[in-house]
Amino acid sequence: MKRRPLDLRTLDDVRDEIIRLRDHGYTARGKWNLAQICAHVSETIRIGIDGDEPRLPWILRKIFGVVFKIVLRTRTMMSGAPTVPRLTPPELPTDDPAVIDRCLATLAEARDFAGPLPPYPLMDGITLAKWKDLMVIHAQHHLRFLEPQRSAQA
Repeated sequence: MKRRPLDLRTLDDVRDEIIRLRDHGYTARGKWNLAQICAHVSETIRIGIDGDEPRLPWILRKIFGVVFKIVLRTRTMMSGAPTVPRLTPPELPTDDPAVIDRCLATLAEARDFAGPLPPYPLMDGITLAKWKDLMVIHAQHHLRFLEPQRSAQA
């Protein structure tokens, strides 16, 4: 599936892109619409803030630590990887404004979150700054599948 170029650097950039897509429309080029992406991104951030997801076994955390370094360096993630059931968004045939608003609130909470981070399920020793960057890259990965309407392109 074709993904558009997108270079988001902060959680506020993610928020602004979601608002732009919500307000001006988009064409989905992947499996999820904006509300589904927002549900997935919001729940992923909640796991980092709340620390309520079981940690992977240590060997998998080591492997993810290596993958994470590549993701930070390239600012890209591979597509098509399965996700845990908790992070699979519900079927939403149209965008649900409440889901999008909840995501915007979670992004603001993450931006303002001063830590400490609870033990992260995917890897050991992640700093707060790197976790926030990972959340930006993760959101960017999914938002690249939504093509803004021409009138919304900057």
